Amino acid sequence: MQPEAPEAFAAFVGLDWADATHDVCFQAPGSEQREHRRRDHTPEAMEAWGCSLQKRCEGQPIAIGLALTKGPLVFALRTDHVLVRFPINPLTLAR
Repeated sequence: MQPEAPEAFAAFVGLDWADATHDVCFQAPGSEQREHRRRDHTPEAMEAWGCSLQKRCEGQPIAIGLALTKGPLVFALRTDHVLVRFPINPLTLAR
């Protein structure tokens, strides 16, 4: 399987999981500007966020970096075929 080219994505998203909230960073391709948001750690909040993200990106593939490889958040995102998940080693993020 060949890696996806950056041009294949409508957006790049970083998602940091926490107990009470999730920190989200959104960047459009070709833009230097990043948007930072915080989302509640509830299934409803994450569902609403996913729907708004898909609408914003018009159903195009979205690259999402996660420091997790398993757990409820990863399981929930697995069902969304627009999101292309990229696991990121947490030690890399700490540097």
